[in-house]
Amino acid sequence: MGLGDRHQKKDVEAALKRAERAGLKVTHDKNRHRWGWVICCPCNDFVKVHGTPQSQGNEANKIDRFTESHRNCA
Repeated sequence: MGLGDRHQKKDVEAALKRAERAGLKVTHDKNRHRWGWVICCPCNDFVKVHGTPQSQGNEANKIDRFTESHRNCA
């Protein structure tokens, strides 16, 4: 992720960094409501990351759960 690709919510940004450290791919696509994706390349599973989530804590938890469940794939 480049510097301009940071998520504006700090809890979500921290979860995205944890996902990258776990070996998952984080992509930013600048869609209206969707900030981007967290992708597990070996199994091709992914989770959508909202740009303006109703709850940044819930969005971060969703990313963390995905990261944990795909830690062994990466």
